[in-house]
Parts: sequence; structure tokens; C-alpha cells
Amino acid sequence: MWMIDPALLCRKHLLGEHGELHKYRHTFDKQYRIEGRIAPVVQIEPASMAYRHDDLVQEMIARGYVHRSPYTQPDISYLPEDQQHVKVDPQQSLHDLCERCPECERRIHGRLHD
Repeated sequence: MWMIDPALLCRKHLLGEHGELHKYRHTFDKQYRIEGRIAPVVQIEPASMAYRHDDLVQEMIARGYVHRSPYTQPDISYLPEDQQHVKVDPQQSLHDLCERCPECERRIHGRLHD
């Protein structure tokens, strides 16, 4: 989960994050541990899964993509309270995307410098 404005994501990262949300749904349904996804770097926000999905879908639709995979917030009550509400660092996400992806870097710099 990048947790930045979805409009800043290239197609690959927008659709990739959407797919990851669906992929990790299984983690919560099976009540698996998530320590590897929240330490040493927070990569997911369990309490924000449905909210983030909806944000990504809005951007997908705005770009003319078809969306056919509804998502509801998974039950995360089995997780310790501190794990339920961890937060991704969006500034780190911006930095990482600019380092990894020329298209995201172009979108980020174009939007942030407008």
C-alpha cells in the first residue's frame, strides 16, 4: 500500500496496489500474522484496506478502466490493537516510487510542482 494520492501512481503501480489489496485479503480471512508486512517498514494498513481500495477504484474508473472486484473491509479484530492501526509513511512511498519508477516520478513531480 503506497497510501499516496492514487492519481500519482502509474498504471502498473495503481493496478498493482489494487491487486495486492485483494491478494492480502486472504491473509486476514485466514488470520495469518502480519509482522513481516509491518516491520521493519510498514507496508500495509490493515484498518484502511476497504477505504484504500475505494480510493484506488475511483482513480481506475477516472482513467477509464473497468472494475469488477468489490471489496469489503476484512475482519482484523484478531490482530493486536497496535497492528490494526499501523500507518504507511506516504513521504517514504513518494521517495521509493520516484527511485523505482520513471513514470511515477514524472507523475509525482508534475503534480507536486503544479
